[in-house]
Amino acid sequence: MTLFLPMDDYQKFSDSLPLQWLWYYEYHSPYEVHSHAVKDIIVRAKSKYQQIDVIDTFNSGKVLILNSEPQSAQVDEYIYHESLVHPAMIACKSPNNVLIIGGGEGATLREVVKYKTVKKIVMVDIDEELHKIAKEYLKEWHQNSFEDNRVILIFDDIKNYINKALENNEKFDVIISDLNEPTGSTPAFKVYTPEFIEKILKVSSDNLVMVLQASDLKDILFWEHRQDKEYPIIFEHFELFSKYFNDILLYHAFIPSFFSDWAFLLLSKSNILFNINTIDNIIQERISGELKFYDSETHQLLFSLPKFIRSTLNKFLSKNKIKIK
Repeated sequence: MTLFLPMDDYQKFSDSLPLQWLWYYEYHSPYEVHSHAVKDIIVRAKSKYQQIDVIDTFNSGKVLILNSEPQSAQVDEYIYHESLVHPAMIACKSPNNVLIIGGGEGATLREVVKYKTVKKIVMVDIDEELHKIAKEYLKEWHQNSFEDNRVILIFDDIKNYINKALENNEKFDVIISDLNEPTGSTPAFKVYTPEFIEKILKVSSDNLVMVLQASDLKDILFWEHRQDKEYPIIFEHFELFSKYFNDILLYHAFIPSFFSDWAFLLLSKSNILFNINTIDNIIQERISGELKFYDSETHQLLFSLPKFIRSTLNKFLSKNKIKIK
């Protein structure tokens, strides 16, 4: 992805200037690019771990970009974050202790602190500089959730924290992984390993529900069409996590600013059961405040997968002899 700037002083641009002066190019693949006209560059910084940019766009408002990859946009970040958090929190019988992995901008945390049942929230992010930038410039995201007295913020590699949690015999009911794409250019690279998952299970309660973002759902479509040798990230996750969890549910939400149908994986030690007739009541009982996106009707949309996705996934699982317990 490229931020195209024909000048070096990053001055503010007004609506009267030609839009071609400043564009952000988002590459979905080597074969597809989307471009966003930019009003202003709010922050350009480089931490120890990644390039951090916050820009202001005409259509999507402020956008957080890490290593040239968009993370969330002001106009619709609630769609992504409510989809990530609430199915897991509703599926868990007693969501008292919650671990958030990543989530530096604070919007995942914002959704978790809405739960009256939660007693402790540990948020672990490797990049403290990202947290400082988000706290100052992304207030619409975190809405001061960092100040909740149930929240413990830790800036460290999640692997280091899990080792300490094991020593302290900590147990979590819900684990929410809001890491960016696990590629070689991100801090999330090689986090999801058998050794790490085995440790995750040791710091979880018997009621554990875990959720993670799983990349773009359309990767499955393009992968099948191109007959690529490398599997989509979603399939790699299924192959790995199926060895450790009894139930895995794939679900999705369309994120307009991403122009993508984003995938999520819901994982549990036991069968994941939802009762559509009780979801709204559980939300009302457990949550303080209103949700903008998630409810029982939206839940049915999230967990309704297109036929071609179900078919392609089942072929992959069958070919690789992967069984979802």
